Amino acid sequence: MVFVRSKIVKNESYSYLVESKWDSKGKTSRQQTVKYLGKTSDVTLEDIPSEYRNNPSIVSFVSSTQRFDMKKREKYLMKTQENMRKFLLGGDLKNAISIYTDFVKQSSVANFYDIILRPAMYQIGELWDAKKLDVGDEHIASNTAMRLIEKIGTKPRIKNKGKTILICTPDGEYHAIPCYMMETYLSLNGYNVINLAPSAPTNSITNHILDKKPDLILISITLKDHIKSCERLVNNLKKFKIPIVVGGQALQDENPFHGVMVMETPSLSELSKTIKGMI
Repeated sequence: MVFVRSKIVKNESYSYLVESKWDSKGKTSRQQTVKYLGKTSDVTLEDIPSEYRNNPSIVSFVSSTQRFDMKKREKYLMKTQENMRKFLLGGDLKNAISIYTDFVKQSSVANFYDIILRPAMYQIGELWDAKKLDVGDEHIASNTAMRLIEKIGTKPRIKNKGKTILICTPDGEYHAIPCYMMETYLSLNGYNVINLAPSAPTNSITNHILDKKPDLILISITLKDHIKSCERLVNNLKKFKIPIVVGGQALQDENPFHGVMVMETPSLSELSKTIKGMI
């Protein structure tokens, strides 16, 4: 058993990584200092030897100390986003995977998508809108992101929940990366997922609903140009009496939908909680 012990010296907290072992002869627990960690407020997961980093008590301790130095954490996240953006634009899948692997050692797939990958893709989109990237740059970044998401999707999955979710975009909406993020995340969490993105015609979506009988429909919309198309799709799907969730960047300033759940740009953990409450 390992844990972090802290002690106060001259009004400053200092921490140590301690291992507790059972002495069968003495029938007692003996504690040994594994490593001096320094000031409690400065401790990060990187200060912990790698073999102990996934220990629940260690993860809990590091998470609790983050409140002492939010500036340092914010700087780390911004640098990680910057590196991810650079690797996506460079088509560097190997280093993009390394960022993911290192990040999820101390966090989750949902947080990686929400805090690292999605902001990096938003930044790339903003550069594209500002004409600071050409179409080739944008395609390289998108294709690298897709390959990264595919790699994440190969992780072991939890027990099947016996629920099916259909993901789609309205006709004309070709931004599929948000849908693939949702697909991998929900699949890893035990849902059967049918991903029809991008831009499947309404009759094709309808046919899949009749055939697969999903328990919930997720519709992703990125560009405001496709709101009318999305309204038509939603109106066509309401007849099935299946819960519908609509979300995406296009809905940040308006909500023209009625009778469906609208979530704008939810985090994946927020989306997961909403889904659990609906099916």
